Amino acid sequence: MPNNITPNFSPKDIVNTIDEITKSGINQVEICVNGDDWDSVVKPLDIVEHELGRCMSVNSHINSVMYTDKFNTEYEKTLPIISKYYSEIASNKSLYKAYKRVSKTNLDSRQRHIIKDAIKGFELSGVALEGDKLKRLKKIKEELTLLSSKFSNNSLKATNEWKKIVTRQGLDGYGEEQLSKIKKGDDYELNLQVPVYIDLMTYASDDALREEVYKAYISRASEVGITSDKFNNFEVMKEILSLRHEMSELLGFKNYAELSIESKMVRSPEQVIDFLYDLVSRSKSQAIEELEELHSFSGKKLKPWDLMYYSEKLKEKNFGFHKSELTPYFAENNVLNGLFVTIERLYRVTITEINEESYHQDVRALEVTSNKGLVGRIYLDLYARDKKRGGAWMSDYQGLMSDSAPVAFVVCNLNSPGKNKPALFEFDEIVTIFHEFGHALHHILTKVPYPSAAGIIGVPWDGVELPSQYMEFFCYEKDVVDLMSCHWQTGKKLPEDLYDKLVMSKNFQSAMQMLRQCEFSLWDIKTHMSNEDTYNILYSVQKETSLMNRVDENRFLNTFGHIFGGGYAAGYFSYKWAEVLAADAYYFVDSDGGIGSEASKSFLTNILQIGGSLDFMDQYLKFKGSEPSVESLLISNGIDSQI
Repeated sequence: MPNNITPNFSPKDIVNTIDEITKSGINQVEICVNGDDWDSVVKPLDIVEHELGRCMSVNSHINSVMYTDKFNTEYEKTLPIISKYYSEIASNKSLYKAYKRVSKTNLDSRQRHIIKDAIKGFELSGVALEGDKLKRLKKIKEELTLLSSKFSNNSLKATNEWKKIVTRQGLDGYGEEQLSKIKKGDDYELNLQVPVYIDLMTYASDDALREEVYKAYISRASEVGITSDKFNNFEVMKEILSLRHEMSELLGFKNYAELSIESKMVRSPEQVIDFLYDLVSRSKSQAIEELEELHSFSGKKLKPWDLMYYSEKLKEKNFGFHKSELTPYFAENNVLNGLFVTIERLYRVTITEINEESYHQDVRALEVTSNKGLVGRIYLDLYARDKKRGGAWMSDYQGLMSDSAPVAFVVCNLNSPGKNKPALFEFDEIVTIFHEFGHALHHILTKVPYPSAAGIIGVPWDGVELPSQYMEFFCYEKDVVDLMSCHWQTGKKLPEDLYDKLVMSKNFQSAMQMLRQCEFSLWDIKTHMSNEDTYNILYSVQKETSLMNRVDENRFLNTFGHIFGGGYAAGYFSYKWAEVLAADAYYFVDSDGGIGSEASKSFLTNILQIGGSLDFMDQYLKFKGSEPSVESLLISNGIDSQI
């Protein structure tokens, strides 16, 4: 079994550790600049990157899932050290020349692609800059790293700060399942964690309560005052956007969108905008019809805090079931077992839970094995809790190396078990689990032993969501649902009629959702093409994408972590483009035998195992044999593209 597979979840003296590794890395660079082949230039730096990546990853992970002010203080001290290290490497002209020398040697196809991407990375990171411009670029990168961390911390603290005690009488419309999540003694405590917030917006019949909680949620980390303004992110956002623009100009681009697009599959920001507006034009008529149906059903002029509540009521009327009828059939262990069996059938690997302590009692340690032995490990952290960043994500701890198997962290914020009751998942939450495991499989199943191109590393950002969104399709298949469903009290499978209703309801209001996602993506790309106030850009986009008037208190950008605390800046459109790829890939596999077929195996060998070691679109064409079609996305969403 490979060594170094268990992370140290109690890292000590992290500042000195990071400082020592980065100093060692700089010393290694000084040796590598004199090399002239893969083994003397790339391989030694891969070893340093592997060690540094492990330390950075576990530090970031603990800061996100077990937040404390004490650890965060130390964690933030490491960020400038890391930023300076990567800036030093990226601007090292001698190392750049060494990579250019390596590019002319005898390399295999994967190594050639990795070297090509590395050279491009040097050029996009300012290797040609000198003097004051280079110093300024390094300073900008350090500042952006700290600001991104500050944005995430403010969002977390603002979310955790708001709570409200209510009585049972104030929660009319709730079922016992929803009540059990918020029970506090004789009363009930509302908060802004996603599972609690979604329940309230969906089930609470009290209009005033929904309005209060909605406004608290959308005004987090802002100046509005419905929640505390001491974690206001607006100035942080402005500074991030300003620094990104300045950095882009230093690197010879007109704006950050152009810089971001340079490392993606698309050719220009304008192509992205055309793609998104095409989706808007194809979806808008149907979205208007969907909203008109909802208005008619509700019999009132709807406000944003009414949408989820009346949508659920309308969905129940149209399809003859309440989504809470599904949750008793989807207990945690059954869902995970169904997921693991599906993965085994897709990719011929087995996932087994092992007994290993980690950083929290909620965490499951999972080993992925094949008939050849250990493949990798996944640490699964499913439940929402205080001091844990919201949302769902996968992050890599380490990639494949000669002495190390891949390890990934999968994090969600879902319902936890109740008293004498297992965690019961809504189907949307199951989709989220499948999505994040798609990312994890991309990382774990790699056959690339180079840290710069293993798993998701080196994959263009507009392709990285393909494996995750591809996995989502399988959780609706009848055989998979049968594997996952078992009523936690009766032991019965999900009835046939409920399954049929679930599938029929899959694309309920999908055109409205399409407009919403296009709105986010258009705002993102346009805000990174302009110096205009980012909220003014949002309002401009909403004139073409939003079907309802905005609420004055809406400051949702102030907690938009994908853009200001994550890696999706000028790249949020990647979700939509990857949906095109995912739908196209799924329909191809489904038509050619489905789970376990040769087409399914081809997805493994040409996409998942290759990672970023070869041209992504070339690999897609090798897998499918033809270009992806936007029509596949529209079909999968039940949108009539002729409207």
